[in-house]
Amino acid sequence: MRPIATLTTILLAASLTYAQSKPPMKPKSKAENDAVRAMLTAQGPDARIAAAEALITKYADTSYKGYALYLEADSYLQKNDSEKAIIYGEQAIEADPSTFQAAVLVAKTYAATIHVNDLDKADKLAKIEKFGKMGLDSIATAEKPNAQLPDAEWAKVKDDLIGQANLALGIAAVYTNKIDDAKADFDKTAALDEDPTDLIRAGRALLDVKKYADAIPYFEKAAAAPGAPDQIKKIAESDKARAQAMLKK
Repeated sequence: MRPIATLTTILLAASLTYAQSKPPMKPKSKAENDAVRAMLTAQGPDARIAAAEALITKYADTSYKGYALYLEADSYLQKNDSEKAIIYGEQAIEADPSTFQAAVLVAKTYAATIHVNDLDKADKLAKIEKFGKMGLDSIATAEKPNAQLPDAEWAKVKDDLIGQANLALGIAAVYTNKIDDAKADFDKTAALDEDPTDLIRAGRALLDVKKYADAIPYFEKAAAAPGAPDQIKKIAESDKARAQAMLKK
């Protein structure tokens, strides 16, 4: 549902200069410029991973290293490889702490892999809290990457990321039995996040801890989301029916 690497087209529109990073990301030569462009225009996760690796291998001092590692993390997530998504996401943050998309991705990925009886639940909860809050803090101070980018478009990008970060923090709240806090976070997700599947994830976290009545509104919101594909609507309706059936037991 969500486009891969939200800021990729913004980077292209900004002639490969990205002012949010300090100092700004900018190619140091035409050859590096070509390598960055190849990474940003690569089609499909495997091609994107290969292009990102080629960039940071050939240009070890590239100012795009953090973003390249983030693109690899995002691409592995597209391949349903959560372990590598986390590894490369954390490397992206280490390379460039201002890469707020990576912080949000890592928080969400940990949140997507947590369950009520996990032996490493406490560690995952700590990581969700750390990276979720890091993402929100970074987004709050992020500068518009391109002066020509409309304010409304930049606000939309930030809102979507804020919604994703709140999803992760809400899931952490679910598994620490802070249900009211979780619902407050999920309501922010519903208001800001563009992907209805994130609302399904919110509802399923509540199902996992047997909060069936609390889960139902998020399945309803997912099914009613503007532009939601029929498949997503069917999944949301099925999960809602499952929650309602559990309430009757």
